[in-house]
Amino acid sequence: MQSFRVVLGMYNSLPYNASDTLYEQAYQGAWRPFLSGLYKFPSIKAVIHFPGNIFAWIEQNHPEYLYLLIEMVRKGQIELLGGGFYSPLAPLVSTQDMTGQVEALSAFIRKTIGKRPSGAWLYEYSWTSSLPAILQNSKIQYTFLPAAQFKEIAPENLSCQPVASEDHRKMVLIYPAFESHSDDSAFVPYEATLLKLQQDNPQISAFVIMADGNAISSTWERSGLESPDVLFERSFAWFQKNCLEYDTITASQLYKSSKAARTIYFAQCYSRRFRDYCERIIQKADIPRFECVQISKQSVVDHPLVHLLYQKLNFVSAMTNLFRGDKSRKKASLDDIWRAQSGELFWVSPTGGILRSEARLGAYASLIEAEKTIRQNRFHHFMAYDDLDFDGIKEVLYQSSVYNCYLKSDSASVAELDSLRTGRNYACGWNAEHFSTGCFKDEIRAAGTFETRLFPDYEAWNLVENAKESLNATFYREFHGKIDNLGAFFGCRKSYQFENDYFSINYELTNKGSNPFPIRFCTISEIIALPSLKDHKVQTLAHRQSRQLPADQSFAADAIDGVEIGDVLGAEKMIIRSDNPFSLDGVPNFAESPKDGRFITEKEAQDARIFEGFTLTIGWDFSLPPEGTVLFSVSVHIEH
Repeated sequence: MQSFRVVLGMYNSLPYNASDTLYEQAYQGAWRPFLSGLYKFPSIKAVIHFPGNIFAWIEQNHPEYLYLLIEMVRKGQIELLGGGFYSPLAPLVSTQDMTGQVEALSAFIRKTIGKRPSGAWLYEYSWTSSLPAILQNSKIQYTFLPAAQFKEIAPENLSCQPVASEDHRKMVLIYPAFESHSDDSAFVPYEATLLKLQQDNPQISAFVIMADGNAISSTWERSGLESPDVLFERSFAWFQKNCLEYDTITASQLYKSSKAARTIYFAQCYSRRFRDYCERIIQKADIPRFECVQISKQSVVDHPLVHLLYQKLNFVSAMTNLFRGDKSRKKASLDDIWRAQSGELFWVSPTGGILRSEARLGAYASLIEAEKTIRQNRFHHFMAYDDLDFDGIKEVLYQSSVYNCYLKSDSASVAELDSLRTGRNYACGWNAEHFSTGCFKDEIRAAGTFETRLFPDYEAWNLVENAKESLNATFYREFHGKIDNLGAFFGCRKSYQFENDYFSINYELTNKGSNPFPIRFCTISEIIALPSLKDHKVQTLAHRQSRQLPADQSFAADAIDGVEIGDVLGAEKMIIRSDNPFSLDGVPNFAESPKDGRFITEKEAQDARIFEGFTLTIGWDFSLPPEGTVLFSVSVHIEH
């Protein structure tokens, strides 16, 4: 009877700053039952990949798990795979950062277990041509890419054989990996996957079968079994029963008896689910042939939330690379940058990814801390013009000892508003319905209402560059259209004036048409202070009187002078004040958790929604005669 060699494995990833609830769910639904089930079958071997942030969480919350893992590794029953410490998407980070992250995880495993990993797992199979040299520099000998990728580029007789890849004479062996899941991404028991693979690939005698830990718990909940432990115990018992036909080995054992069928230089590679996500996003860019673009970077550009985080990451990385001085400061800054490079943050992953507000806010907090570290307490305020979002148009950057404010030129809006004291970016709220983020985006609506929008939003604002020393940034835009079948033409001059502890936005709105019009001028902001809705406090200000609004539902107010959003403990708040009374319309925003079949009851689905911040719409009512002009302003403060 032929003996088949089988590598069974589980890989795992979660955002660095995801909630303990999400980590605990993955632990109880996948990590713990996999290890405890395997422990009962000493003859069965497996491989596991955990990034550094999961190791750190386990060490703090379940040290008993780490003790058992170390014991099983030292017995040779489990092999730990290396990779990036914070699971970065390889094409999105620099070679220097990827090298540092791979070495950091290898060093952690060696320190904890006593042996460096010889294999690495790539987050979402993300490949870049420099990886062979990066991996070899950390003594990584082999990695894995999807078996489907091999079938697309190799002859049929070599389609599932390991291949070599090279960069600057540094080689790495690449194994085809089969995913143990169904078409809807639900986990399929290893033995069922193996039998199906044998049927479809009779020429193969060695299989690498990997499972995503995040998909395992949902499969158990739908299986009807009393615990996830049973799910794995059945699989491992099957392999033990059929041990004469199927020999479970570790990847390092397979490597010792393998050789490359050929050398292949992969251009790019990703998991099927990540490729599908990228293609959905970049369809908006009207690019018919996806193979012509670097799909991970293109999808970054075309998702507003991801793009803003990516540009912040690149800006802080560039500033850190230019830093000369205290090496310990630079290393601390790099550590914070790596935390924000978690691959989960650069797409809407099955765990929520960039939509998880706690992870998104945590990433900004890490980057703000990195920025503060290299500024070395030199916080004199200044303004600069730079192309932050790679569109060839300069944006405005302002930094002081209290806050950072970055302006997006085409919309004359605030793309980022950072409190340096708390590390909060108040401008990274998300409105999924309108696919928008940022603050102080302007529209003209019908008088007395927030419902009817009068002008389309295809006209861009023009930046008027002033001397940087003036700390003033001015934009101009014209609004053309019809109101009640009459031609309407408005011009708006919008000026940001920055001070060390606050900034103001001054508007000059002119009716350039020949007809008088009553209108409501609105500015819209997506604001978030904390990941949890219940931790927010919203108040209005009118004649020095404050009134608290219900933050957990839509709210409105008229004839007010200001609005505050902060935390219930009163540690910090963002205040928007105006010299003209205004009306306010606000609503808390939520995103749906990725659909994986887990949510059965309406209450469970409600509890699983992800809070994304508030949409605040501020409106001023004016009646403008022909050639009439109105002046008004708002000021924005971050107070402790």
